[in-house]
Amino acid sequence: MITHLTGKLAEKHPPQITIDVNGIGYELEVSMQTFYQLPNIGESIHIHTQLIVREDAHLLFGFAGKAERATFRQLLKVSGIGAKTALGILSALTADELAAAIAQEDIKRLSAAPGIGKKTAERMILELRGKLAPAAGDATG
Repeated sequence: MITHLTGKLAEKHPPQITIDVNGIGYELEVSMQTFYQLPNIGESIHIHTQLIVREDAHLLFGFAGKAERATFRQLLKVSGIGAKTALGILSALTADELAAAIAQEDIKRLSAAPGIGKKTAERMILELRGKLAPAAGDATG
């Protein structure tokens, strides 16, 4: 498991970034929430990661903080939500906003995320209720 990377930001083209770690370039997909927090190209970066191994690919996802990564992991447990959809949700809502929407059972707010309809929003509420807690200031954790 690759849990984090520290290196220099080599490229950034939403939603992909490349981090150079001692001469090895790691391509990651990031949420727009994380993308907007990135430093300039060539600057140092520390990012939390999640490796997804599929039959046809190994995909590395990056997150500005541990709370966003933990939320991503919880989203993957919801029936019908894959990595790309989870990343889309985290691009539309911060981890704290998502936790609040789940707690308030705000189907309209959840349905505003790309790829999420009313039924998926209802399933998210059912399966994630009580499992997402606000990050309490863990922006970079």
